[in-house]
Amino acid sequence: MVDIIPAILSSTRDDFHRRFKAVEPYTDEWLQIDIVDGKFAPSKTVGPEVVTKFRTARKLEIQLMVNFIEDWIDPFVKAKPARIIVPVETSRDPIGLIKHLRRHNIQVGFSLNPHTPTERMQHLIDKVDSVLLLSVMPGFQGQHFAQGVLKKIPELREMRPDVYIEVDGGIQPGIARKCVEMGANGLCVGSYILKNDKVEGTTYGEKIQRAISILKEDIREV
Repeated sequence: MVDIIPAILSSTRDDFHRRFKAVEPYTDEWLQIDIVDGKFAPSKTVGPEVVTKFRTARKLEIQLMVNFIEDWIDPFVKAKPARIIVPVETSRDPIGLIKHLRRHNIQVGFSLNPHTPTERMQHLIDKVDSVLLLSVMPGFQGQHFAQGVLKKIPELREMRPDVYIEVDGGIQPGIARKCVEMGANGLCVGSYILKNDKVEGTTYGEKIQRAISILKEDIREV
């Protein structure tokens, strides 16, 4: 089964609250929260002081897009997410980070920017729970999917056949299917689910539910 993972990227508490409460009832298992520090990428989102106040029965995946990972980990550990993903590009002590999160029973993932080669995961892939492939530049939703990311999926699969691979950015019908055909296990979706005026629905919640259903149908027979 492939996971459709709604991704929330919000710059204010009110926007975060609105999107979180709207999408939570319609996600099957996972919900991703994107955190950007304004340095790793130009945009800046809410931080742990907002995210940790919300409780959910869903599995939370925190994706950190930050320069100094060490300053951000422990505040989010307190929120007890199921998984934390950090950028391989700014990981100064990846083995120490993996051990630290394992002690807290939190799954560990590393993300790769669109232009980062999969070889960066060669020495880490057997130690992590997941690898997330960013298919847009980090920090902004609504960008076009970088087609070159597709070939990274089988590259990672060759390194470790059972690794959980997520693709994040520019996901919509058709592209979702291509990702799954190449071997992706999870699709992290922001704009298509949360900012899509083209999806029919009377309420915001109905549009979210409809968008998720369309994506599921797109990958149903893959």
